[in-house]
Amino acid sequence: MLSFIYRLASDFEREHGYPPNVLYISQAHLSRLRHDFSNPADLTAINNFLEMELIMRNDALHPHVGWIHTAQGSVAQAG
Repeated sequence: MLSFIYRLASDFEREHGYPPNVLYISQAHLSRLRHDFSNPADLTAINNFLEMELIMRNDALHPHVGWIHTAQGSVAQAG
């Protein structure tokens, strides 16, 4: 999962000239992402590592990244 997110972030930065600061994922994606970390329960560490806010979306078929002005480095619910 981390390599997929890294590729998304790299593509976004190459296209826009700045890195993304939000990652839109479903609960299932988050569950898989947590397995890539030594302490899967520490969402703050995951946010800090990714340098992106996690936004949970039930309708997110695939993880995707973006940029929003108000990102605060937390897990949020959307949609």
